[in-house]
Amino acid sequence: MPDANVLSGSSGPSKAWKKAELNPQVARISNPIREIIAGIDLSAPPEEGVDKPLINLGIGDPSVYGNFKPAQESIDAIRDSLEGLRSLGYPESVGYADAREAVANYFSQGPDGNFKPTKDDVVMSHGCSGALESAISTLCSEGKNLLVSRPLFTAYEAMAAVSNVELRYYDLLPQRGFECDLDHIDSLIDENTAAIILCNPGNPTGTNYSAAHLKEFAALMSQRQVVVIADEVYAGLAWSVSGPRPKSADAPRVQGKFNAGVFTPYASVCGDSPVIVVGAVSKRWLAPGWRLGWIILHDPQGVLAEIKGGLAKYSFRLQGPNSTMQRALPAILTNTPEKFYVDTMDKLEKTGIALHARLSKIEGLEPLMPQGAMYLICSGLKNFEFENDKAFVEALHEEERVFILPGACFRLEGYMRFVTTTPLDILMSACDRIEAFCDRHRKVSA
Repeated sequence: MPDANVLSGSSGPSKAWKKAELNPQVARISNPIREIIAGIDLSAPPEEGVDKPLINLGIGDPSVYGNFKPAQESIDAIRDSLEGLRSLGYPESVGYADAREAVANYFSQGPDGNFKPTKDDVVMSHGCSGALESAISTLCSEGKNLLVSRPLFTAYEAMAAVSNVELRYYDLLPQRGFECDLDHIDSLIDENTAAIILCNPGNPTGTNYSAAHLKEFAALMSQRQVVVIADEVYAGLAWSVSGPRPKSADAPRVQGKFNAGVFTPYASVCGDSPVIVVGAVSKRWLAPGWRLGWIILHDPQGVLAEIKGGLAKYSFRLQGPNSTMQRALPAILTNTPEKFYVDTMDKLEKTGIALHARLSKIEGLEPLMPQGAMYLICSGLKNFEFENDKAFVEALHEEERVFILPGACFRLEGYMRFVTTTPLDILMSACDRIEAFCDRHRKVSA
């Protein structure tokens, strides 16, 4: 029997508690973006002598400023889902059948296309992050390696940490619009390579790969028999491509086909090679807080049969994502008008072009014209009086109250990333401050 005095909390001799031990795999988890933000008080008052409101250009959340809003049809679908009382119970762990069928139908290219999933190829998830975690955890284990790009969305690293899989970084080529270095990828693949992650349109690069480049990538994956995890959360948010503009770029955009001719879904060009596509309502539908995503398998050869079963088992851990959002999803995908998508892309394109033009006028900065997603990256920070990009953006925040993520967050030293969902007038105000900052800290030529 336990000592009654100890249980009652009365004084008396007691053994010191042994500290609880942290799972070492959890200890490996790191998220540079969150860690840098945690080190900077974005709510702090301006520094002494700096009377300026904070301009936060750090996080890729389109809802922050209220200038990018979901379609009214999405709001109506969620209201109907709530009032219909069909979402009160636990969903199937892999997601409601009608939600999975809606995703399959939305992404299918039809009988003549390469990508034609059914509802049985879809697993619903808690946002795209949940989809990525499920795919990585199901494919990867200790002793295996996972190929990720450099630069990358660093949440991949956090998701891979718990699997204890080795990460191998393949280079993207700045001089070629951050296309994948296929020779470098080939050199990293071995018999323990579990998968490779391809992010397109790109975060943090704001790039959009051409169909030709994706076909070259797919040919290598087929030759080396590597499963691809295609992170296409920004699918359709693209208006240009690396290299010459495609002839079809000015053709009418087809609803559900993601700006065909400009954005190329990887599963549309990879033949019968296996791919796991992940996405969510967070970007194209402008609502990351809704936390609804999906995993879609393209697997004509049945290579992923065990993985498919594993994804279903992995979904037991959380028993399916939000029921209300799942019930709303078929109406969201069916009823959102094409004009909503086009207006979103047009606004992002105009903002990106204007931001690129303004930054190009600041001596020393070297912005890259965005082609998709919600970002613009800028190099040239070596031309200023700071040891690295992190020091540059920290000083910028302290002196001018402009917060931008350094490239180090993405393993892209010497760069900074702008978010282009910010209203243009705020971006231009930020650029004025950045220009003043750069004028004060530009290196003097010998």
